[in-house]
Amino acid sequence: MSPYDKMILISNQLRNIERSLSLLAWDERTYMPEGALPGRSEMNAGLAKIHHNILTSREMKKCLDKLNKPSIYEDLDDLRKASVKEITRRFEKKNNIPDEIVEKIAKAASQGQAAWTKARARSDFAMFIPYLEKNLELKKKAAEYMGYKNEPYDALLDEYEPELTAKGVKKVFDPMKKGLSDLVDEISSRGSSKYDKYNINKTFNTDTQKELCRRMARDIGFDFHSGRLDESVHPFTVGMDFDVRITNRYNEKDLSSLYSLLHESGHGMYEQGICKDLLGTPIGKSASMGYHESQSRMWENFVGRNRNFMDYLYPLVVEYFPSMEKVGIDDFYRSVNCVEPSYIRVEADEITYNLHIALRFDIELGLMRDEITPAETETVWQDNMEEYLGLIPEDPALGVLQDIHWSSGAFGYFPSYALGNLYAAQIFNTIVDEIPSLFDHLSKGEFTPLLNWLRDNIHSNGRRYLPEEMTKRLTGKSLDFKYFHQYVKEKYGDIYDL
Repeated sequence: MSPYDKMILISNQLRNIERSLSLLAWDERTYMPEGALPGRSEMNAGLAKIHHNILTSREMKKCLDKLNKPSIYEDLDDLRKASVKEITRRFEKKNNIPDEIVEKIAKAASQGQAAWTKARARSDFAMFIPYLEKNLELKKKAAEYMGYKNEPYDALLDEYEPELTAKGVKKVFDPMKKGLSDLVDEISSRGSSKYDKYNINKTFNTDTQKELCRRMARDIGFDFHSGRLDESVHPFTVGMDFDVRITNRYNEKDLSSLYSLLHESGHGMYEQGICKDLLGTPIGKSASMGYHESQSRMWENFVGRNRNFMDYLYPLVVEYFPSMEKVGIDDFYRSVNCVEPSYIRVEADEITYNLHIALRFDIELGLMRDEITPAETETVWQDNMEEYLGLIPEDPALGVLQDIHWSSGAFGYFPSYALGNLYAAQIFNTIVDEIPSLFDHLSKGEFTPLLNWLRDNIHSNGRRYLPEEMTKRLTGKSLDFKYFHQYVKEKYGDIYDL
């Protein structure tokens, strides 16, 4: 067996464990009974250790030592080179982490998520602090073992955005914060909008919402033969090659579920679109979490909140909720594009959303630099939210406890959300040039042209290209905030008569 074939055999073993862990994670956040937690945390820890041992095994090292010899590497085709590069990157990051730390991280993640669920329900940050402290402590240790370019946070960020650093994030985020804050101020100066967000003065039956959401997911291209839609406290997506699970949450006071559905369907369709020949190889996954977010945010906002899309969506909403006919399509369009600083990230409008992410990035960086202690996080959150959004959450469930990420130790994840918006804007700019009839298709509820473009140019490639190279290939340029800035200024300038 050649060194490459041996490496692929090991990679398939890793992927099977990853799929098993993903299924367990999905179950934990949907149907797992509370009493199952002790056993589940042990299962997660055991599988994480096995995965780590296989990834950093002597057999893997032998394969990589041979494959990275110039005489062998140069004879590989481009796809095989990409696979070798990716698995080598993962091996070098994880090789020095002790098994004990891997097990502790996995166990702390399960325990932390269970604790977060209770703390959020009770809006009690104090009961969550010990779990936040434990996750942070373990992630700091892991960062030291993994190594980093400039500072420990870089090691964690690289888990989600390969080759990106905190310095690189700040280079993009600093002009983003300034540009979006100025735009929010300009919109606010126009006075309050008469359009209620999601028309929250009405009541929407949640069972009917579920039917509508399932219809929308199918219409835009989510394949229910290889996927399913469930309910959870916090919407999420789990991709397991031929089995993609998305979840949603519903509130009878508004129609925000339609947009979280579009968001998660975007994630799901990315997973379903990865070339089947790549599955099981090191590059049989998304380019990065930022690219994953570019797909979810594209369907949620660039498509879902586009005026042409309303020609498809509004009649559908009226079909399921006849009382909405009194609202009118133009008012409905404005209602789903209402700009108003709010507490909850996942329900934030397009402009203020990235400010929510900047807030979290600043806190994560402060925690990793020991400038903030876990116990101080709630106060810092309140201060930052007042600075960025002019709001002070008195209830922790509306503030520091609203997101699940830190409960599972996912430090370094949050920047991906804002990066996804920026990637999406730059990519969508290219798509509009390459599909001149795109907006006509959206009006008619024809989503195949867009989905096919995404399949051909992004989804099918898996991780053949990392984000920087992918962006240049798609758009001809490196990531630049100006595309998103131009998009929101033009769109909301029209809506708010700026």
